[in-house]
Amino acid sequence: MTRVRFLVPSRGRPGNIERLISRCAETCRTDYQLCFGFDDDDPCLEANIKAAGGWPYEVRPRMGLAAWTNHLAMADLSVPYLASVGDDMTPETDGWDESLVAAIDRMGGGFAYPAGTRYPDHPECWAQSSAIARALGWMALPGAEHWYIDNTISDLGQPDRLAFLPDVTVRHRHANAPGGDPPDQTYWDAAGHFGHDMAAWQRWRLTRMAADRETVRRACEAAS
Repeated sequence: MTRVRFLVPSRGRPGNIERLISRCAETCRTDYQLCFGFDDDDPCLEANIKAAGGWPYEVRPRMGLAAWTNHLAMADLSVPYLASVGDDMTPETDGWDESLVAAIDRMGGGFAYPAGTRYPDHPECWAQSSAIARALGWMALPGAEHWYIDNTISDLGQPDRLAFLPDVTVRHRHANAPGGDPPDQTYWDAAGHFGHDMAAWQRWRLTRMAADRETVRRACEAAS
């Protein structure tokens, strides 16, 4: 039975898809499933599907990272844990998925994230109890395109439902990171949404954060 479903929206990066699949095969120790989301207008669509190598995927009209993550998450909440993993990330630590799940279990439900991203205090890659997505009705900040999703997860996990694992590494090979992947059109497209997404995050913090934190708390308590 699948324990963790990795949600991976991807655009224009078949090579990254192959790299991620390979690294997961080498490092994952849970019964996991990779699930990809591809835009129907992606010029690399056929190459992406081939690169997925038989893992499940969906093709839909173009959506941003948040919308794709939410669509993939809410399509099937039967697994105990969901994880958001970028197509420009590479797991480095053996059993990283098992470590994230164990950290969530120790908290009695919540969010856990590894080191290796551009900002140590931001869960750019994270795993969470699927019960949280079920209770909230979303996994990534609704209304955002790409940015401030990690800030939202950090906010939701406060004060005691968020675990950082400094000894577990999933490297984010963002073009802005040292030794990262070369910049491409997908990065340029995302950059254009920065201001919009900052505003969406601030609105959420002012109007919904307290209530959503309470929803997270209750969902974890009910599931534990």
